[in-house]
Amino acid sequence: MEFSALEFILGLLIGLILGVGLTLAVIKIKSLFKGSEVKRLRDENRQLKRRLEEKDRHIGRMLTETEKLVQGLAKVKITVPPQVE
Repeated sequence: MEFSALEFILGLLIGLILGVGLTLAVIKIKSLFKGSEVKRLRDENRQLKRRLEEKDRHIGRMLTETEKLVQGLAKVKITVPPQVE
């Protein structure tokens, strides 16, 4: 089975046309979603996750400081003054 030069060139051209066409179609589809509701929601979700992580870190720091204060207060001996009657 031999292929002629014409068939080879036609195959290359069809492949090139299909490749360019599919590339342009993918670019068009991606551009439709670029400013869409999906992208906005994805960005909002990412921002909320970041804020939640920041709040978790803050709460962790506050708990650590509270534990240090409790340990410090546990070491302090409290003396009760005598009551005056």
